[in-house]
Amino acid sequence: MGEISLIAQGFGRRKSPRLRLDMPARLVTLDRTYPVVLENLSEGGARITLPVADVAVVGVLRWMDFHAFADVVWREGLSVGLQFDTPISLEMLEATQTYHLQLAVQMRQGGPGMRGC
Repeated sequence: MGEISLIAQGFGRRKSPRLRLDMPARLVTLDRTYPVVLENLSEGGARITLPVADVAVVGVLRWMDFHAFADVVWREGLSVGLQFDTPISLEMLEATQTYHLQLAVQMRQGGPGMRGC
């Protein structure tokens, strides 16, 4: 199963492994597209942080070259829990994790477009 097996298994209500990410994504609603932070991702859903509190209850989460239609299932301030209509594949999770790890390495090395404080 590759690197995906290194992801912490779910606890309590969680049914599947969850990637901790903190990476840019977009939430596309009927009204507009919101830049969001993809906090975590699993086969069945995601946790995102919104730039504003007034977002519709359905939309399409887009990250990298992937997308998933989702319903908002909970809100806590600017944090929102999304449940995907159709679970995403393990291949999508693995590709997202690989990209995230590469992005983290670039940030540590001061890669393209990265400036120090």
